[in-house]
Amino acid sequence: MKEGLTHLLYPRKCPGCGMVLSAGELVCAECAKEFALIEEPTCLICGRHIESEAEERCYTCTRSERSNIFGIAIFAYDDIMKKAMSDLKFHGQKDNADYFAAMAVSRSGSKIRNFDPCALIPVPVHKSRLRERGYNQAEIICDKIGEMLGIPVVTDLLQRSRKTDYQKNLGSIMRRRNLEGAFSCNNKVYPSGRIKSELPRVLLVDDIYTTGNTMEHCARKLSEAGVDEIGLLSISIGGGT
Repeated sequence: MKEGLTHLLYPRKCPGCGMVLSAGELVCAECAKEFALIEEPTCLICGRHIESEAEERCYTCTRSERSNIFGIAIFAYDDIMKKAMSDLKFHGQKDNADYFAAMAVSRSGSKIRNFDPCALIPVPVHKSRLRERGYNQAEIICDKIGEMLGIPVVTDLLQRSRKTDYQKNLGSIMRRRNLEGAFSCNNKVYPSGRIKSELPRVLLVDDIYTTGNTMEHCARKLSEAGVDEIGLLSISIGGGT
């Protein structure tokens, strides 16, 4: 009854085309065909599609330092996904997160369970952006995945300690420089001994993965703080240049 009333008052819209959906639907039938899922074989480290099963890593991950041990990606970051993510991040279309989380569990729930993370950790946003936007889109997705898989979500360990420019506006060299010193771990709440005992294995979750610089800076800080094994889950992934 409550769910039906909520749908009448606040009808869910398709994350692709914006069409009002029927109760229980997360995406319309046409757009479900348009969202491009990442197919095997994939890079062991970032989850990006690679052409040959003989290769364990994509070109970018073979040339870059990585602190995580494996990665999963769900969708290609193409035009329809760019709009859907923009609507989630900047236009308050938080229902889009339901579709993204459901597909992450449907496609990769078994991989996540096999990794058996002690917690899911969303990539944080700076407090000024949190005030502007009112929410962290990665945290919303993380919460939904955690609820479906029964995995706790930890939001007070990894912090965005410095506001940065949007990565999409920068070239590859400036992207790396832009993130220097941007992340830290809350050592007052999570001293290294507690991290080693309570959070030895975590899954870092973000909405978009392009070059991997953001995830790597986060993973490096978690590793330095005492996390032994770090996996990555990206809802969408773009080119590696």
